[in-house]
Amino acid sequence: MSEDIQEFAQIARFHGINTPFEISEVPVTTTKDTVLIRVGLATICGSDLHTVSGRRGAEVPCGLGHEIVGTVAAPTHLCSAEGKPLHEGDRITWSLTASCGACHYCVNRKLPQKCETLFKYGHARSEGIGTLSGGFATHILLRPGTAIYHIPDAIKDEEAVPINCALATVLNGLETIGTHPGETAVIHGAGTLGIYAACYLREQGYDIVAVVDLNAARLEIAKRFGATHTFNPDTTSMAAIDATLKKLTGGRGIELAVEVSGATSALPSLIESLAIGGRCLTLGYVYPHANVSLNAHQLVTKCVTLRGVHNYHPTVLRAALRFIENNRTRYPFASLIGETYPLADIDTAFAHALRQDALRVAINPTWHSV
Repeated sequence: MSEDIQEFAQIARFHGINTPFEISEVPVTTTKDTVLIRVGLATICGSDLHTVSGRRGAEVPCGLGHEIVGTVAAPTHLCSAEGKPLHEGDRITWSLTASCGACHYCVNRKLPQKCETLFKYGHARSEGIGTLSGGFATHILLRPGTAIYHIPDAIKDEEAVPINCALATVLNGLETIGTHPGETAVIHGAGTLGIYAACYLREQGYDIVAVVDLNAARLEIAKRFGATHTFNPDTTSMAAIDATLKKLTGGRGIELAVEVSGATSALPSLIESLAIGGRCLTLGYVYPHANVSLNAHQLVTKCVTLRGVHNYHPTVLRAALRFIENNRTRYPFASLIGETYPLADIDTAFAHALRQDALRVAINPTWHSV
């Protein structure tokens, strides 16, 4: 494809809460210094739900959708993060952020996901250069500073689509807080991040991986993904859950706690469950004003390490791909994706996702309504 406009893309734009998505056609323009992708599958993430429900803000019109897989749709000079050429038809995944690689956060802090000129796919205003920046569209345009990885042939789209957000975020967080074989862990939240955390910790040699969630169906899924114990606060009090965790650990408490629910009640209960010298990772508070009240006395006297992590270093996406490739016969990753809708039915898809009866609802923009 030359620099001239060659075709049109169909996109769904978000204009604000209680407003239907606008589906329209826009011209596609690309150069060999960008990567045009034909979207194969995109899933509705929890942060997308925060946006459409008004829990977090967005510049409108916004091109939502950042959990995406697709194929290269035009010639490009850019290469993958591993230096491999990108050819038309290559199936790829990519980091949900594009960073400059030269600023203070990229170089000195090793936090390119906090780059001073950060661009975040699926969160930007859908106009001008950012028009094709969300996954709920037939095409998306990747810019320099994006870490791109080829998807191994053995991995299905359904297995790969959430990993450039959910799994990579979990892996980055757990690598940051540290994992140790033989430890015990509790995960608060059995959404997609919690499910990934459970199977990853089991593969890291954790003997006890307890999962806490209000959704009984999700707790059943957690069992299939490595959870050794599950608890529902609707039927078991938090005090009883804590007592059981203490009993399971000989009275010491859990060594690693992972918060991925976004519930403000989660962090205080996790601090309560931790052993002396325990570590707590929090990933779920990705909306403003997530004010939490906790017993700081326990934080201090139990010598607890509390660490928040947001998004991930782009290189972690390679590890996420390898984890799926190495464990896809052990865990039914494709089953995490529920019903798939065509782009024309995106409002119905979001209504479904908001019911919380599926971990991930998908959009396939190449499908058409019947």
